[in-house]
Amino acid sequence: MIAKVGIAILALATVVLFAIAAIHNNDLFWGDRTILSSLRIDDTAWQRFFAWFDIRGVAGVSSILAISIVFLVFRKGPEALVYLAMLPVMGFTIVLPKAFVNRPRPEGALEGFTDSFPSGTATASVLLLGFLIYLIGESVVPRKLRIGLQLALGMAIVLLGLFRMLAGEHWPSDLVGGYMAGALALVATIWAYRKLKQH
Repeated sequence: MIAKVGIAILALATVVLFAIAAIHNNDLFWGDRTILSSLRIDDTAWQRFFAWFDIRGVAGVSSILAISIVFLVFRKGPEALVYLAMLPVMGFTIVLPKAFVNRPRPEGALEGFTDSFPSGTATASVLLLGFLIYLIGESVVPRKLRIGLQLALGMAIVLLGLFRMLAGEHWPSDLVGGYMAGALALVATIWAYRKLKQH
C-alpha cells in the first residue's frame, strides 16, 4: 500500500514538473541559475572531461544492446527482452518531452540547443542502472557483494547526472526531471519484468 502511494505521488509530481517546464519552457526553476553557477566548473578541459559521461543517444543504445547480449549469453531471456524494450521507453521518456519543452541549454558547449529538459543522461542512468540494481537484489546471494554492487551502481547514477551539470550542459532542474522520469519508467519496467517472469 505504501509503495503504491509513493508511486502515485511520484507520478503526479513528475507530470506537474513536466507540465510546468513545458508551459514555461524559456524560464528556469527557482535556484537553477544559483546552483549551477556555484557548482559549474569553468575550466574548459574539465568541462570536456565531464561531458564524456553522457549515456544518451549512441552510448545509451550501445549499452542496452551490449547488456542484452550478455543476458542472452547467460540464458537470461526475459532480462534481455526487457532491456531491449528500454529503447522505446527511453524514446518516450527522453526524446518526446525534450521536443515539447524546448528549454534552452545553459551557456557552454551546447549553448543554442533547446533540448535541455529533461536530462537524458539522468533519465537513462536511473532506468538502465536502476534495473541492474533491482536484478542484483534479486539474484546475488552474498550480502556484502550484493550491497557493494548496488551502492556502486547507485553512486554511478548520481555522478552521471552531476557530471552533466559540472560540464555546464544541464540546469539542476533538468537533472531532477530526468531522475523523476527515469524512476517512473523504472517502476513500470520492473512491473513488466515481473509479469513476464510469471508467464
